[in-house]
Amino acid sequence: MSDATGTPVNIAVIGCGRISASHFKAALARPDAARIVAVVDHDPALAQAAAAMFGAQVCASLDDALVLPAVDAVLIATPNHVHAQQAMAALRAGKHVLVEKPAAETGADALALAQEAEARGLVLAVGHTFRHNEAVRQMVDRMPGLGQLLSVEVSTCVRWNGPQAPWWATRSPEEGLILSLFAPHALDFVQLVMGADDPVRVHAEGARLQSGWQGEDEAMILLAYPGRRMASVHLSYNQPTTMDRKTLYFDTGVLEIEHGEILRWNDEVIVMPPAGVLIDPRRMGGRSLEHYFEAQLAEFARAVRGQSHRMPTGYDAARLIALIDRVKASARANSAADAIDPPLVD
Repeated sequence: MSDATGTPVNIAVIGCGRISASHFKAALARPDAARIVAVVDHDPALAQAAAAMFGAQVCASLDDALVLPAVDAVLIATPNHVHAQQAMAALRAGKHVLVEKPAAETGADALALAQEAEARGLVLAVGHTFRHNEAVRQMVDRMPGLGQLLSVEVSTCVRWNGPQAPWWATRSPEEGLILSLFAPHALDFVQLVMGADDPVRVHAEGARLQSGWQGEDEAMILLAYPGRRMASVHLSYNQPTTMDRKTLYFDTGVLEIEHGEILRWNDEVIVMPPAGVLIDPRRMGGRSLEHYFEAQLAEFARAVRGQSHRMPTGYDAARLIALIDRVKASARANSAADAIDPPLVD
């Protein structure tokens, strides 16, 4: 687990809905890293319940939270379409930002956030939670000694029977569903292992198999990188068996992360998670995610303190949104005419 030596960061949480529960648990588990001092939500009952866990102040709006001198940083856990606006307001108020992925809906907005953070000497970090476990840390640290990376495969599949939040249902095909909500995690991983290079070519296909939303819920992405390296990504909201597999092919062997937790090099186990993390990883809810959020909060605290950290921040975060723009545009251009847009009949 990441060391977060120093004074805890005082955080205002904006949005107390579904994903915030994991952030609140992390804050309770890591008082050395962060203190929740204020909360904001349009639902007063949710805000009051969250505030009670920490003795925090309930604020009526983001603006009210931003004027509090005690607030060092904001954690934004609201619907995607307001991330950029709220993150920009926080940066302009002199607050560090941890925003749930994606940082913004467009690459231009994400770049503006990165520039604002740089100009003000603030941290703009994005909640790509799945970077923060021992398997991924060991993978990153070992890669320089493993030879030439040839290709990467990422497969991330779950079964969502309809929207997990009401606003999922109203996202248009142009805005993207799985390519906006799920692809950021997978593409952040690809970007992590490919380093500073952006892909020279992107091809994506999408399809909608469920009628509970307007956007695509199945997608395939193929990326070509400098040095003849390649990456493929499969995303699905339609698989009854949960899948989280990441495979890196080197000229010396294969590095694989299974269930997001087990790291193998040429079939030799390098990292095995502690007991209780993998309960039944093939089903939804069969894998504990608490350690990801706890480590992420500690890494964010390190970033705010100016210490070495593993958070995706600033221009790296903006590069990812620019890549997602390319992916969504490719999916709209390349998907079969009847793949996404026509109404589905149950």
